[in-house]
Amino acid sequence: MKPIIMYTKDYCPYCERAKSFFTSKGWAFTAINLENKPEEFTALKNRTGLMTVPQIFFGDKLIGGYTDMMAIEREGQLEALLQD
Repeated sequence: MKPIIMYTKDYCPYCERAKSFFTSKGWAFTAINLENKPEEFTALKNRTGLMTVPQIFFGDKLIGGYTDMMAIEREGQLEALLQD
C-alpha cells in the first residue's frame, strides 16, 4: 500500500472529513499541517497548482482535495490507486 500524505490547515472541515474517511477505512495516513508554514504552503501550491487544502497524495501521485478523492471513491477506483 502506498503511503497517504495529506497537507492540511487548522479549521478545515474538508481536512477533517478526509481524516475521518481514512480512519473509517482503517488506512494509516500522515497529516502535515501547514498552518504556520507559509513558505511550505506556497511551495506546495506551486508544485500542484491547487490553492486550497486538503491536498492528498497516494505515494507521489496527487489525488486532489477531499471532493476529488470522494469522486474517485464513488467510481470505485480509489483503493486501486493505493496499491503498489
